[in-house]
Amino acid sequence: MNRYDLGLEYVKITLLGTGTSQGVPVIGCKCDVCTSGDVRDNRLRTSILIEVRDVSVVVDTGPDFRVQMLREDVCSLDAIVYTHEHKDHLAGMDDVRAFNQIHNRAMEVWANKDVEKALRRDFFYAFGDTKEGG
Repeated sequence: MNRYDLGLEYVKITLLGTGTSQGVPVIGCKCDVCTSGDVRDNRLRTSILIEVRDVSVVVDTGPDFRVQMLREDVCSLDAIVYTHEHKDHLAGMDDVRAFNQIHNRAMEVWANKDVEKALRRDFFYAFGDTKEGG
């Protein structure tokens, strides 16, 4: 967690995950990092939370998204920025529904066309008026 003075206000940036696409430790890996007892060598998949005043934006929702939101006690989310369409950056999209229910609105999503295509393919039930998918 860091604060940067941008002149007019503060931005709070929380590193939610800094691990690889498989997380750290990697399943079955016996390297020094993966077998380390150092808590800094136990990292979730990459994501950040950016907070400015009362606006919260997450960059990427990987498979660890739910755990990251619970760990940081995030109760409000206004938007998501997706960097690219790999699963380690999209797989947590299903857990965004909790924020849809809290705010009673659709989530604002910023992404390129390739990411949008992957999201609509993999999470088809999240788009439109249907309540399908839980």
